[in-house]
Amino acid sequence: MFSQYDDIMSVEDVMEALDIGRSKVYELLRSRKIKSFKMKGYRIPKVAVKDFVLSEAKLNMERFKELTVD
Repeated sequence: MFSQYDDIMSVEDVMEALDIGRSKVYELLRSRKIKSFKMKGYRIPKVAVKDFVLSEAKLNMERFKELTVD
């Protein structure tokens, strides 16, 4: 999923990889849900994007389990 991206991603790369808009990417960066650093704009380590996706998947799975437990 992320193999086509460099180790350091731009906002545009994250938009494309996660299929979300620019505003949502900036929201995630400002809230630190996706870790980044600023250097002539945001630079986002690819591992930070992967960590975000995995944490979201884990949260969604936990919510699913809560709903399906009798």
